[in-house]
Amino acid sequence: MRISNNMLSRNLLLNLWAAQGRIDKLQNQLSTGQKINRPSDDPVGTENSLRFKSNISYLNQLKANAKEGIAYMDTTDDTMGEMTSMIQRAKELAIRAMNTSTVNDEDRKKIAIEIDQIREHVIELANTKVGSKYIFGGTANVEPFPKGATEWQGSDDTKKFQVGGDLSIEVSVNGHDLFGAGWEYAEVTIPAPTDPPTYEYKKGSGSGIAMFDTLAQLSKALNESNINGVDDGTGTEEDGVQVLLSKLELQADHISDVRAQLGARQNRMDSVYTQLDSTSANLGDSLSTVLYADIAETLVNFKTQDSIYQAALSVGTKIIQPSLADFLR
Repeated sequence: MRISNNMLSRNLLLNLWAAQGRIDKLQNQLSTGQKINRPSDDPVGTENSLRFKSNISYLNQLKANAKEGIAYMDTTDDTMGEMTSMIQRAKELAIRAMNTSTVNDEDRKKIAIEIDQIREHVIELANTKVGSKYIFGGTANVEPFPKGATEWQGSDDTKKFQVGGDLSIEVSVNGHDLFGAGWEYAEVTIPAPTDPPTYEYKKGSGSGIAMFDTLAQLSKALNESNINGVDDGTGTEEDGVQVLLSKLELQADHISDVRAQLGARQNRMDSVYTQLDSTSANLGDSLSTVLYADIAETLVNFKTQDSIYQAALSVGTKIIQPSLADFLR
């Protein structure tokens, strides 16, 4: 078959257009930094990049949840740490007030004033918020212990943050349990005449807030210099400083137990966040491999294609054989 000049010209043009297309594609990659600028550039890569983006977006939301949960639990732990310090201070004051040889009735009244301040501060801590959420109020978005209240206003439901497809971690502390709403002290040992009784701290049928009530009772006992307990006139003995000190120790131990439980959940949340961050970073690397161009490699390819294109232009006319008319001139 004879190869005509028209056929050669047409093939040359087709090849030049193809080369120009490759140059345009590489130029787009250089200007955008992406290997895929339209789905037709790489259909499989486009599908993979969309999947990676979707997974990364989902992981970032879980990371945000975990980060918020960590902040929530850190605030809760710090608040309970402050409560522990307040109870510890109240215990120190109670021990000092029991020293009848160096502390008189007036001194105890002054100590009672500080106990009242400690109680007010503990109540403020009980109403601590993170953003608009009360950390000890459960899922009820109300002030757990508003001024003048005698009963707990929060709920027993705990807050949970989703940090995985089927994983939700509890981030809150039950305020009912922590502060002893409705809890009672039950005497569990019969002491010797010179020893204070031993109590346990457990849920009962009461309606007060054990921690707040104990501090209020301690203030009253100090104002009355009631060290060992007195009959309140109804046949019931009113707790003195000695017994109230034992109750404060139980409350301090209880806070420590709750903090330990929270700490275990904090460690788990930290681990989950680290895993989410690592997985998100790995997916980001995979997305970069699929979506983003290697600029150095792309620049080399661009220069190579451009050189080929320019060479094809310069020799294009030389590869077309002269026509019969050219020979007859």
